[in-house]
Amino acid sequence: MSIFDSHLHLNSPEFEGRVSQVWNEAREAGVSEAVVIGYNLETSRKAVEIAHQHDGLYAAVGVSPHDMLEAPDDYIEQLETMASDGKVAAIGEAGLEYHYPVGPRGVQIERFREQIRLANRLGKSIVIHLRDADADFMTIMDEEPPQSAILHCFTATLDLMRAAVKRGYFVSFSGIVTFKKAVEVQEAAKLVPDDNLLIETDAPYLAPTPFRGKTCEPKMIVRTAEFVAKLRGVEIEALAEITKRNAKRAFQV
Repeated sequence: MSIFDSHLHLNSPEFEGRVSQVWNEAREAGVSEAVVIGYNLETSRKAVEIAHQHDGLYAAVGVSPHDMLEAPDDYIEQLETMASDGKVAAIGEAGLEYHYPVGPRGVQIERFREQIRLANRLGKSIVIHLRDADADFMTIMDEEPPQSAILHCFTATLDLMRAAVKRGYFVSFSGIVTFKKAVEVQEAAKLVPDDNLLIETDAPYLAPTPFRGKTCEPKMIVRTAEFVAKLRGVEIEALAEITKRNAKRAFQV
């Protein structure tokens, strides 16, 4: 079995000094490849650095809605320079966060659109953080759509999922799908077409059941893969193959 973790943060302070150990344990568990996701300029640079240091790792560079207020005026130019590195497989994470108060919605939307334009210009997918902002994202999909997109840690509505899939976007499920009360997320995980399905850990966040409450590590994706495979009525090996194939298309690796 060979699993592709489409979204993790080995560049998080949580893994400082033990990135090699954590990634080696993931490889031993059956994780062959993963994308280290940046969420501001500093962690984006670190993602590229980590990707160069370890086999099977790639990077994404971006500024998340949580970090957009601290981004300098030339952040797009800095991201574009980083993205010229051969290990950079996507732009992001970028997006909209309306659940927590992280800044004016208008500023979030503009920063998101700026990174969509960058991804489109570079011919790369954009990794999207989306929480409680379905309506504004639907508007963006109509007005200024990404050419290729990954909806990471999917928790949105089935209607948004269907609209995204119609555009050919990828939908990625984290450990949240294993949570007892995540009924709508589980329904979405059942219904996403094979060609659009991804899985992720979002490590160090959102550890799947039965590890909930602990630091999430990439090796824990095996549990998420097992759960999604059961939801969809397939063997875990088949689920791993489908999602790995999709990740390679999404990230062009």
